[in-house]
Amino acid sequence: MPVQSPKRPTWIQPLHVAREEFLSYLDVQRQLSKHTLRAYENDTADFLAWSIQAYEASPPSPKQLRELPAEYLGMLARQNFSRSTLARKSSSLRSFLKYAMKEEFFSLGTFNLRFHQPRLPQRLPQFISKETVEELIAIVPLVEQSPVMQVRNQLILKLLFSSGIRVSELVALNVDSFNHDDHEVRVKGKGNRERIAFCSHDFMTQLQDWLPLRQRLLAKDQSSSSKEKALFLNRRGKRLTDRSVHRILVELGQALSLENGLHPHMLRHSFATHLLNHGVELRLVQELLGHVSIRSTQIYTHVSTDRLRQAYLKAHPRAR
Repeated sequence: MPVQSPKRPTWIQPLHVAREEFLSYLDVQRQLSKHTLRAYENDTADFLAWSIQAYEASPPSPKQLRELPAEYLGMLARQNFSRSTLARKSSSLRSFLKYAMKEEFFSLGTFNLRFHQPRLPQRLPQFISKETVEELIAIVPLVEQSPVMQVRNQLILKLLFSSGIRVSELVALNVDSFNHDDHEVRVKGKGNRERIAFCSHDFMTQLQDWLPLRQRLLAKDQSSSSKEKALFLNRRGKRLTDRSVHRILVELGQALSLENGLHPHMLRHSFATHLLNHGVELRLVQELLGHVSIRSTQIYTHVSTDRLRQAYLKAHPRAR
């Protein structure tokens, strides 16, 4: 006889149905990345599981239901979660419950959404110089023994730095994503939005060396139906993952003894910072980065201003 799953309390059932539709909305209409979607799945599942346990004996009163989000987040705060985790969970919960009331699973005002959300300290993005990038490219053969992987890893460095694309966008690239004549690359970013990014002449030249090497890797994978599409492959001839790219860059950063290490987004930060430091308008940088909101791009102005301030304090006779 099959084991039956525990019956859900009647009062929690609308929340379960609302959660299923909410996650479908995030996936189909908002087209969030798999990583972001997984965070929403986990955060909302944890909230529902806690709610069932907290009111197992009897359903919450309307007043208790209204303060349920704040009670849950208070419990998390007492468990010493990090500020960033609490901020993410409270944001997920607010979005979910707002959706549940908007779609009339619950009447407006059922849940109090004015709960405290931790404020994260604004961290200035870390970036590296053009000279450091060149040192990283030069050190690749000392870190990677395979000549094939050496070319691939150098291309990854050059493309991330010269185009400013995200690592998720990089691993999603196909061979036909490039316009070789104009040094353009067609990128599919967050929310499945397409944009055109640009890459360096140096990258495009070395790309021609990579394509025949890539064909050799493809011969190792006889199972993939899309094997002819992926630009960057692993040793088994399969599409490279963002986790693998992160590992490659961490190893290079360690080999060069970089003080702040190296990760894919640091090259994206460097791309944006160098453009602003050389007078490119913020709106243009926003377009190149694929930011929907200018607010996401404005953080790079703080870096540029800081460098200007340091130069002023160091050089001007009346600065101090």
